[in-house]
Amino acid sequence: MNACLRLCAALCLLSGAAAQAQAPAPAAAEPRLVSVSGQGEVSAAPDRARLSMAVEQTDPDLKTAQNKVNGIVRAYLAQARALGVKDEDISTAGLSIRSEYDYSNNSARKFLGYHVTRNIELVVRDLDKIGDYLQRATDAGINNISDPQLESSRAEDLQRQALVKAAQDAQAKAKLVADTLGVKLGAVRSISAGSAAPRPPGPVPRVMMAAAAAPSGNEDMGFAAGEIRFSSNVSAEFDLVP
Repeated sequence: MNACLRLCAALCLLSGAAAQAQAPAPAAAEPRLVSVSGQGEVSAAPDRARLSMAVEQTDPDLKTAQNKVNGIVRAYLAQARALGVKDEDISTAGLSIRSEYDYSNNSARKFLGYHVTRNIELVVRDLDKIGDYLQRATDAGINNISDPQLESSRAEDLQRQALVKAAQDAQAKAKLVADTLGVKLGAVRSISAGSAAPRPPGPVPRVMMAAAAAPSGNEDMGFAAGEIRFSSNVSAEFDLVP
C-alpha cells in the first residue's frame, strides 16, 4: 500500500513539472521608442570654378578641320595662362572626330565633312576673373561653352559639418518629444544618415552669348558667385525610459 502511495506521489510531481515546462513564458514588454529625423545645412562661398568648353569645326578635309581646332585651342590656352591658370588645372584630353552626312535626299547621302571636337576644362581659382576667361574664350573662337560649375575646396569638411547639424537636430527633436511626454530619453537604437549633392548658387545664366557681348570681367557679365549649400539628414530611433 505504501509503495502505491509513493508511486502516485511521484507521478503527480512529474505531471506538475511537465505542466510547468509546457506553460508559455510571459510576453516581453514592447520597447517604447521614438523615431525622429533631423536635417542640417551649411553654406559657404565657392573658392574655385570649373569651366568646360569645346571647339567644334567641320571641313571636307580632316587635316584642315584638325588644324583649325588645334589652332583655336592653342590660342585660348595662351590667353588662359596669361590670366593666371596653372598647367595642372588645364585638361584638353577630350577629342572626337566623326563624319557628317546630309540625309535630306532619301536616295543617297551626301558627305559634308569631318566634324572635329576638342574639349577644354579649366579650374579657375580666382573667381574675379571668370568673366575674363569666358570673354577670351569666345574671342579665340571657342564656340561651345557650358555654365561655370562653382565648387569649394572645403567640400568634404563642410559636408561633415552639415551631418553634425543633422544629428544634433535629430537628438533635439527626440528630447523634445520625451520631455513633452514626461519620460526620459534613453539610448539610441538605430541610426541612418545621408547627404545630398551640394547645391550651387541659383542658376548661372548661359554665358556663351553674354560673354560675346560683354567687354570684359564679371561686372559686365553680371556674374556673381553666391554660396554653395551642403545638406545632410539623419534618421534615428531612441528608447523612451519611464
